[in-house]
Amino acid sequence: MNINQRKAEAAANHKANLSASVKRRMEVARANNDTNLLNVLEQEMKQLGLA
Repeated sequence: MNINQRKAEAAANHKANLSASVKRRMEVARANNDTNLLNVLEQEMKQLGLA
């Protein structure tokens, strides 16, 4: 695997980890009926290009 492939794989893994983290945070916000936090997290998803 060359350096560009490793960089691409690392970027994909990073994006997947970010997505999983935000989704977990959204689940907790939903469970707590925290609509303000949910709105912030939805914006974060959009800004990160995950939505």
